[in-house]
Amino acid sequence: MKIQLNNVALIGCILLSTAAFSAPTFAADAMLSTGGYARELHKMDMMKMLDADGNHMVTKAEADAYYGSLFDALNKDGDDTLDAKEWVGTKGQENISIATGGYSHQLRTMKMMKMIDTDGDHTVSKEEFLKYNETIFTAMDKSGDGQIDPQEWLAKQTGN
Repeated sequence: MKIQLNNVALIGCILLSTAAFSAPTFAADAMLSTGGYARELHKMDMMKMLDADGNHMVTKAEADAYYGSLFDALNKDGDDTLDAKEWVGTKGQENISIATGGYSHQLRTMKMMKMIDTDGDHTVSKEEFLKYNETIFTAMDKSGDGQIDPQEWLAKQTGN
């Protein structure tokens, strides 16, 4: 009986320690994005799209410029807000030319729109979109130096 209790206690400790060390990662993902969006964002092809000067680092300025352009590409009517029709796109035109197909597909879900629509008005303003992506950038910039290197970019996949 004592051995079984010790085994249960040991298993419990292992599970709790695993949860404690991985909770911040899961909490950040649940709060910031869907799993599919995070998976597609953390790919090197997406990093290359944001890395305007090709130095294998993404600065805050590069991220801001990229996400500003991405918003503008989605904003078909030019009113600085995205409604559901602009967000999702029309059939056959869901992919955005300045993003990978996987990232574009994961971004343009209604679940992601709702996460970014912080004021709940069923539209995403340019301010909301840029603020959301600033939050993502800050979460990825583990060193806090204002730029994301490949190790930080891939940290979600490598577990670092």
